[in-house]
Parts: sequence; structure tokens; C-alpha cells
Amino acid sequence: MTGVRLLRLDEAAAMTAWAELCGPADLFNAPAWLAVEREAVGPWVPRANGCLVRAEGETVLAGVTVQQFGLDVDDETVRLDKMFPADSPVLGHPAEVLAGALQPSLMCGTWFNSSILTPPHAPAGRTDRARQELVDAVVDLADDWGSAAVFFPFVDAADTGLRRTLREAGFVEFAAPARHIFECGHGDYDEFVASLPSRKRNRLRREFAAVERAGVRTAVEPLDATTVDHAARLAHLLEQKYGQCSSYEQFQAWFDAIARHTEALVFTAARDAGPPVAMSMWIHHQGRLYGFHAGFDYERCQGLPMYSLVGYHLPMRYGFADAGTSVLEYGVGSDEAKRLRGTTALPQVLCVKALSRRARLVLDDATA
Repeated sequence: MTGVRLLRLDEAAAMTAWAELCGPADLFNAPAWLAVEREAVGPWVPRANGCLVRAEGETVLAGVTVQQFGLDVDDETVRLDKMFPADSPVLGHPAEVLAGALQPSLMCGTWFNSSILTPPHAPAGRTDRARQELVDAVVDLADDWGSAAVFFPFVDAADTGLRRTLREAGFVEFAAPARHIFECGHGDYDEFVASLPSRKRNRLRREFAAVERAGVRTAVEPLDATTVDHAARLAHLLEQKYGQCSSYEQFQAWFDAIARHTEALVFTAARDAGPPVAMSMWIHHQGRLYGFHAGFDYERCQGLPMYSLVGYHLPMRYGFADAGTSVLEYGVGSDEAKRLRGTTALPQVLCVKALSRRARLVLDDATA
């Protein structure tokens, strides 16, 4: 296999060379996650997907996942027209105009730490050329699939090589939400809390004291056949609160696939003897826990700080205690809440190339 080739997800997942491209920060490219994607369940099912690779014989020099989404998916996690920063001139257009101009679009590098994967010890010159070829290939593929635009949603701002390659290929950069991480590879949770500035330290202690006084029961359990339904129910309630059109059935099928193909955990909180009223779900990959989804029964949470409990206190305490976990991946959004609880923000950029005439008109307005 020499040159650029589009692989099916099952073909890529079966390749040792593809697995070797995936480091600790690349869960959503890894074979286990590709197995989840192959089931085509959940609220974000793409119209088409695959993995582009640049290879020389049996050596894969670069790879990138590609997924095309359209108007049939409404979540801002994968919809380009919903990703632009609040101060972008792009948002001067009505939402329906943006959607019509930019959809469908081809998302590259997944909706987390979007990148072109390269072997960790390959010569930079070879991988740079391979990466350039893959950027050209994703643009051609997007055009072949009838995409209005092609984009990398969350590019590490420190990856100057990829950013330069994308700019040279005609991509335009916009601000993107920061990716938050929490390092827990040393010490313990109580030492961490004690080390915080007094404002943060006192806030965390007040939150934990409030749930203790209320007699909240907590647990950490594998995501499996016994916990999928509760997790899906709570996730659906969260989505309903924020106006998403996803269904309980979609979450149940999605979480079931995740339970079967990955190593996932749920941190839960319950009132009295009833079922959980709050949860956060995490997926383990190469020494990292990835925060994947949360869920809350807001009526039964009764104003208690359950978000902080299941999203921060319990996962952080677990991370410090578990020898196999060194980093918690908190993803994007809720910047102030995450910083308050000790995360580190890694800057990112959104990189977009318009392909259709309507998409070019929209983006030209933003870059004029």
C-alpha cells in the first residue's frame, strides 16, 4: 500500500500501523473508538466516514479520520456552523444562512484534539511531506463527497507545523475553545486541595461538605449492562434541559456500544435509596481518563453541587488514587468552572476551508 488511500473504519482498526499512530491524546482515533463508530449509533452519526492514510509499503507516515456531517445532526460538537466564536463576523449572518452555506461539511481529525497523526519517531521531513499530502487529500475528498467546507475543529495552537500546512492549503483560522486537562500523576487529592489558593480551596471544601450533610451516596462503577440505562437516562435529561433533539434510545445504544468496546467508568451520586441522580462518564485510554458525558436529574438534585461532585471531586480523587491514570481530559467548555477546580487550559484553533461558492462568501465576510 503506497500513496494516499481511504480506508474503511474496520480496515484502519485492524492495522497495527494505525494503532501505533494513536498516542495518549488520541482516544477518538484509536481502534477501540473506531469500533464504536462502526456501529453508527448515538446522536452524532455522520453521513460518511473513514480514515485517510499516506503510506509507503507497510509504513504509514500519516493518518487522519474524516467524518461528514449535515443538517440531520444538530449538536455544536460536530456542526461547523455552530462552532464559530461569539465575536466572529461570521455570526453576523442568520443561523439558517450559515447552516445552508456550510452544511454538509467534512470534519477532520475528530471532535477532540483534531490532528493529523504521524509516527512518534519518524523523520520530520518525511512526515511533513506526508501531512501536506493528506491535507490536499482531505480537501479533494470533501469536494468528492459534496461538502460545502472542510475543517479541523480543535487544532492544538502549539502545533505550529500543522497550522502552517493548513494555512498554506488555504485554511482560515478562528479561535476555538481551550482544551482542559488535569494532571494527577503524583500526590493525592487532599494534598492537591490543600495546595490551592484559599478561594478555590474553600469553594471545593464547601461543595463537598454540602453533599456529605445531605447524605448523598457516591459510587464508581464500570460502564456495563448494569449501569448503561441509568447513565443514558441522566444524559438524556441533561440534553433535554439544553434543547437538544437527541433521544434516550440514542444514548442507550451509544453507551452500550461504548461499554462493549472501551474501558469506561461512571461516577454516580444518589439521594436516599433511589437510583443515581447525577453521573459523569469517563473512558480510559493509555493512562488518561477522558470525560465523555454527564447527566443530571435536576429536580432530584435539589440544588446540591452535583456537577462539582461527579465532574470533579470523584474523578480527581480517583485519578490520584489509580496508578494507571496520570491525566484527566476535561475537553472544552465551562472554562471558569474548570480553572476554579485546578485544570490547565491548552489553547486551540478552528481551521476551515470553504469549498462551495456560498461557503466562500460567508467566510470571505469574516476575513475581509
